[in-house]
Amino acid sequence: MLNLRLAICDDEAPQRLYLHGIVTKFAQTRATSVIIDVFESAEQFLLGSATEYDIILLDIQMGALNGVELAHKIRKENERTAIIFITALPDFVQEGYEVSALHYLTKPVSENKLLEVLDKAAARFSKEAQEKPSLLLPVDGAQRRIPLADILYIESLAHYVLITTVTHVHNVKMPISKLEALLDANFIHCHRSYIANIRHISKITKTDITFENGKEIPLSRRLYGTVNKAFAAHVRGTMGAFP
Repeated sequence: MLNLRLAICDDEAPQRLYLHGIVTKFAQTRATSVIIDVFESAEQFLLGSATEYDIILLDIQMGALNGVELAHKIRKENERTAIIFITALPDFVQEGYEVSALHYLTKPVSENKLLEVLDKAAARFSKEAQEKPSLLLPVDGAQRRIPLADILYIESLAHYVLITTVTHVHNVKMPISKLEALLDANFIHCHRSYIANIRHISKITKTDITFENGKEIPLSRRLYGTVNKAFAAHVRGTMGAFP
């Protein structure tokens, strides 16, 4: 089943309720799990959510900060989210292109048209999930989607883990044993406190692992043989790898 996180941001209560109903119908009729968050303004969205959404239904004409301005702020941090603009005026089409909006719907919003656009977004994310598997994890108080292929290594620290990716370090409150169950064959224990993504390893010694970006983590002497064998198999192309 496809799991999506969706936000509705609109300053009109009847419109929020209407859109929520359509999204609920979409989830029920497409066998898709959709977590829906609702915001009354762009300011509330920025203050109340650090979550990375798959889809945002975004009204353009709102208060001091309009939907287009919010979309630009979102795009500075996230190129992945599907933004669907909703407005009573067709004057902002060009701005929609500037933030790579998935679609532009005018009010009154047609239920069938919105369902069609949601189907389009879901198809995109379904393909992405197949081609680039990811984890949805609680990071610093918000749900974040972290592609498995981007992870370099995972470090266990008491009751949480640090996930180091090619671009960020994420703090996740979860025991490493639980997280390990979500990983695939590209990940291997190399130390009691570390799990490494073999895809990004460039060199191993008896005591250390070096990744493509130069970062190093310790390698247990007890696990050296297992890690060395897995690394060699990966290099030879006999191990399962990401697309």
